[in-house]
Amino acid sequence: MSTDNCTIPGNPDIAGIGVRIAIYVQTLLCFFPAFWALLDGKVSQGELDAAENQATTNLVLAFAILISSIVQAQTLGLTNYHASIVLNMSWLNNTNAFIYFLLYIQHKSQAGVRGRVAPTWRAWVQHIRELAASIVHPGTSVSNPGGVGPDPELGQTDSVLDGASTRSGAERTQIEDQQGQDSAQAGAKLLVKRFVLLLGSLHLSLMAGLGLWLWSNIRTFGEEQDTVNNCAAKHALLAILGKYVPFASEALRVVSLAIYAVFLVPGVNLLLPIVVFLGFYHLHRVAPTPKVAGSGGTPDSYIRRSRFWFWIRRASKAIVQRWGILPPFIGLIFLLAINLIFIVDIELALKQNAGLQGKDEAEWGFGQILAMLLLFMPLRDLAETFLARRMKQRQKDLDMALGAAINAGDESMVRTWIARGANLNAKFEDGITAICMACNLEDLDVIRALLEAGADPNIKDGYRRDAYMVASDNLNCLRLLSRVEEGSLGLKSDTLSYVLAN
Repeated sequence: MSTDNCTIPGNPDIAGIGVRIAIYVQTLLCFFPAFWALLDGKVSQGELDAAENQATTNLVLAFAILISSIVQAQTLGLTNYHASIVLNMSWLNNTNAFIYFLLYIQHKSQAGVRGRVAPTWRAWVQHIRELAASIVHPGTSVSNPGGVGPDPELGQTDSVLDGASTRSGAERTQIEDQQGQDSAQAGAKLLVKRFVLLLGSLHLSLMAGLGLWLWSNIRTFGEEQDTVNNCAAKHALLAILGKYVPFASEALRVVSLAIYAVFLVPGVNLLLPIVVFLGFYHLHRVAPTPKVAGSGGTPDSYIRRSRFWFWIRRASKAIVQRWGILPPFIGLIFLLAINLIFIVDIELALKQNAGLQGKDEAEWGFGQILAMLLLFMPLRDLAETFLARRMKQRQKDLDMALGAAINAGDESMVRTWIARGANLNAKFEDGITAICMACNLEDLDVIRALLEAGADPNIKDGYRRDAYMVASDNLNCLRLLSRVEEGSLGLKSDTLSYVLAN
């Protein structure tokens, strides 16, 4: 095909191999901690924070590329061809926010999480409305009735909600004033706490603005680039799902304008990903829970005869055990597939249009070197995530050993595990703490060892008691001591039974 001797000037700071490698690597790296977080069947707050840090780092770098492209288009000039490459890379960069949101949905839907939100459209619509209300009108949000305790994201605490209904007069006024001061800061704290979602939404809006600008008229895009834009419009081909489409295709233009219009408004542009991700949870909820292959009517003797069936049974058992994390896992696979499609399409388009592009596209300049150097930031975040997970696993092992020593009533081993770094206030089964476990076992020696080491006796049901609960319990302790002095309570078992009953 004749190109009329037209050439698209090279732009190594956008389409250079160094910039592309940096974008591809940092996009794919964000999937590793996400998949790793799902291995144990739940997403902890630490894993969610690690995903947020990595996503924030990548989105800041993505903003730099997007903003520099917009500035270049308005000043020095940016060709429509390179603007299309920037848009494809921006879709890759937005994956970071989508991955974080997937993990956030999984974390909030887990049993035992404060402010739990069921993975349904109705529950999440209510949750989003409450979050918006806490930002726009602080103090108007209410706790989630379906959750375990109030939602800490809405600026509420157990002490305020549990005690406000039973107090009056000056105490109620003081509590309401304190609650008003706390809720006044809840909106700002919420924006900072979920900054990655705000950043991702703004990046989507900025990308959509550039997309609407480009596809409104690809021939007049940018400053003083009409000749080059006409060259690209006539001869350049873009890759869509591996198929080549003319850059000037009217159908491609209409579809692109519609897509970018959907993602233009900040906040609203996150609704479509929310609907898609919650759709995975809906399908998971209505789908029948699978059974282990070979169970039921299939005799085990037939399974043992075949090595193939042995591995089928093993794989199905793993699926059943991790059935609860299937929705976010499918979501991550879905995002990974989309990213790979974008990467392949970018490379196919560059290869197909190599004859149109200038030879300086392969030159290594400041932009490419800087992009490669900035790649160390997501690599650092990834390394910190892996190290933090190893430390978390070590701490978990120490805490489990401490719990086993308490159950065995071995005071010396309790002191040993405490000395090695076991968490004195760790939560065990059903949210019970070490000190509560020792009380249930009526082991005064272990209780004394825990208290001497600094265990907090003011933790109840996994959360620290407020001042009113402490005062009430102290009054019960005084009554207990009074009964001991009177002689009505003297035996260790009687004393512990009274403590547990009150």
